[in-house]
Amino acid sequence: MMPSIFITAALTTVLLMKAFECSLHFGTSHIFRGLEKLKKRQDASSFQQHVCFDVRQLVAFKAQFTAFIDKDNDGRASFKEIKSYLQKYDAAVTDKRVQDFVVRRDTNGDGDVDFIPDYLSEISAPNYSASMAKEWFELEDSNHDGYVSRDELVNIAQNIGMSPREALETAEGYYMIADVDGDHRLTWNEYVTLFT
Repeated sequence: MMPSIFITAALTTVLLMKAFECSLHFGTSHIFRGLEKLKKRQDASSFQQHVCFDVRQLVAFKAQFTAFIDKDNDGRASFKEIKSYLQKYDAAVTDKRVQDFVVRRDTNGDGDVDFIPDYLSEISAPNYSASMAKEWFELEDSNHDGYVSRDELVNIAQNIGMSPREALETAEGYYMIADVDGDHRLTWNEYVTLFT
């Protein structure tokens, strides 16, 4: 679901420096090209976070990115791939919503969400802002009734590959803790507390 897949934030040059300091030898040249692009694009003074991924973490993140989003395994998620992913949340997701989703994450403006730096930014520095919560609330409210229900969350979790048991545990264990009135659905005011 959302917290493990897309949580937005800016990745900085520290990632590049720390990646090399940690001797990251992931084995594919596009990862290092991505790190080089990041180094050229970002100014060291903009870094506020010290990030280091080991090879095991990079392999796991890359596998997650490929399994859920980057179906052609080219290191970037295209508009079409992002739309396919978001349709697991809301089958009627609009092109405008997909475009907005991409734009908020596409740090180099190429129209794709790249594994490096965009996806790793999501993983390394989560953005728990109200605007990010609103984006996910609207996606997870798949029937557009103004609530995110336990059933919607279970359905989404199963759509992205969780077993029925895992899906229910995720909905109950993470989301429904915010269900103050116990009606098995989250209002916006309940949902936003998950992000703040």
